[in-house]
Amino acid sequence: MRKAADLVWEEGYQQPFIRELGEGTLQRERFAFYLLQDFRYVNDYARVHALGLAKATDPEIMAFMLKVQNGALQVETEVHRSYLASYGITEEQMNNVRQSAFARAYTSNILSIAYGKDILDILVAVLPCAWVYADYGYRLAAEFADTLDDNPYKSWVDMYKTDEFWQDSVRLLEHIEKLVADASEERKRELIDIFVTGVENEYMFWASAYDMQYTWKPEWNQAR
Repeated sequence: MRKAADLVWEEGYQQPFIRELGEGTLQRERFAFYLLQDFRYVNDYARVHALGLAKATDPEIMAFMLKVQNGALQVETEVHRSYLASYGITEEQMNNVRQSAFARAYTSNILSIAYGKDILDILVAVLPCAWVYADYGYRLAAEFADTLDDNPYKSWVDMYKTDEFWQDSVRLLEHIEKLVADASEERKRELIDIFVTGVENEYMFWASAYDMQYTWKPEWNQAR
């Protein structure tokens, strides 16, 4: 799966949002746009894990889904709240933010999979978020180690560079590998498509945040 998504994965790491985040030069307005969209995304991400928990039969997978759900709602949203509060954005604004077309496409896709597919599809659908963030967080921390202490986005990088976050991605991959062992080649192709689509959505999530773009075309926003 990783090989199939390699092009967009690496382009994602080189895109302006991620580069400027690592450098500490990303405009605050762009980061705030991203955080508000991601705050909504994390809530839907937690819902996907709740639906996966209901469909899982393996106790280890059930425990894993519950752990990730709780972590998303408690740890990740706390970092979002801290940044946004420092920007003067209220809890009410956070809860009522307009969702961008790109974020909506992403969450609609994973929620549709969570409602209509089985636990293996769900695990693969949430893998891009977990794995991409773990990879980018680790790489940013290593690449910008000399300047990270003065980076205004240090706590964001710190959250995703941890061994615990990386190990969660490893465990997720292990669960997928166990379930996919007896899958047909056609079934594996379906799962690869789900994964690559998710990585593409991760790319567009950051790209649209960098452009602070709500609609598919900027000019469409004039009518909203």
